[in-house]
Amino acid sequence: MKADYKKNSGSIDTILLLCYIALVVIGVLSIFSATYNNEFQGTFFSLSHSYMKQVLWAGISFLMFFALIGMDRRIIQFFSYPAYILIMLLLFSVLFIGERTKGDQNWINLGFFKLQPSEFAKFATAMALAAFFDTNNMHFKTTKDYLTAFAIIAIPLGLVLLQGDAGSAIVFLSFIFVLNREGLPDGLIYFGLYVVFIGILSLVLDKFIIIAITIFVFGIFIYINLRNKAMVKFLAIIMFGTMIFSSSVSIIFNNVLLKHQRDRINIVLGKELTKEAERGIAFNLNQSKIAIGSGGIIGKGYLNGTQTRFNYVPETSTDFIFTAIGEEWGFLGSLVLIGLYVSLLTRLIFMAEQQRTAYGRVYIYSVAAIIFTHVAINIGMTIGIVPVIGIPLPFISYGGSSLLSFSFMIATCLKLDNEQRGIMR
Repeated sequence: MKADYKKNSGSIDTILLLCYIALVVIGVLSIFSATYNNEFQGTFFSLSHSYMKQVLWAGISFLMFFALIGMDRRIIQFFSYPAYILIMLLLFSVLFIGERTKGDQNWINLGFFKLQPSEFAKFATAMALAAFFDTNNMHFKTTKDYLTAFAIIAIPLGLVLLQGDAGSAIVFLSFIFVLNREGLPDGLIYFGLYVVFIGILSLVLDKFIIIAITIFVFGIFIYINLRNKAMVKFLAIIMFGTMIFSSSVSIIFNNVLLKHQRDRINIVLGKELTKEAERGIAFNLNQSKIAIGSGGIIGKGYLNGTQTRFNYVPETSTDFIFTAIGEEWGFLGSLVLIGLYVSLLTRLIFMAEQQRTAYGRVYIYSVAAIIFTHVAINIGMTIGIVPVIGIPLPFISYGGSSLLSFSFMIATCLKLDNEQRGIMR
């Protein structure tokens, strides 16, 4: 039986709204600081400056934000699949008409605005996945259910990979945690983490050492379970699979990944670099860490970040915006920023668990997974614990497509939460 809706007199979630507004404001201030130059004081309000463009996009985002909140949630749900199909067509068209920037072909030049469909594909995928789980008699237990859910995620992931945008592709993998919340066996998650662990280990150690360790460890477990033939067979399959996979990692690494991608991974792993990488990617990352470290406990003060203002750190207003915050506001300022993200994510998870429909629960969990992945990777790459893959910091990094996309996500979450209390079973 379909749910009936009634007018909800309750207000929207104040905590989530304030976190959103605070992050957008911090973003504008940080972009201004990162691009500030005494020479353009006479053209302070010119749209030729990044911070004024971000102010414009923030204004558009706020208008869209409150328009969505005033919309009936059934309209949002109705357009879930059409929006997904439209964005997938845009992603596909980028392969032919897209503009190549820094090696990635993921932009559509509209003249007045460069559209990045991969940013919008994230919330479109979340909507389609939510609509799929909201169908009648959905228990997410059959192979057909699994394949359908994986296909919804795999299509945009594959198209984004074809564009060369590895950062956005990784974000789509975060939907796996949403599927796990809906009933995907924990074993698949553990298996995925095991594959990642073996992959990293294979890049650090010699393959023969990995094989020896594998035989030794699995040999012990097989000996312990000799009486359980099914377990012995399972362990033997995993053991041989591990040895084959570990032996093929270096082949994949050297022949599938691009040179700059290999360099970025080698930097994190602490492996020997080429002179070109030391002057390029490694130098940029070192400057980022120096800038953040120089901020100390309380920072150098707003507009006083020498490393970021004088272009020692690349892409300071976009991918490396956290560097500017760390240098100017120090450890305490960075902690406040991370605290805002933690508050936002905690609120989203709470809202998701309060939903009375599968659509609301899956969509809000998807948004939380997307934002968490963005924050973890972006901050991680500026301090050198994950490879530099070019992914924006939500609401903070410069970019119209990114800000519009994340604003849409939060506005939709607030709308779903606002009306869920009006659902009558």
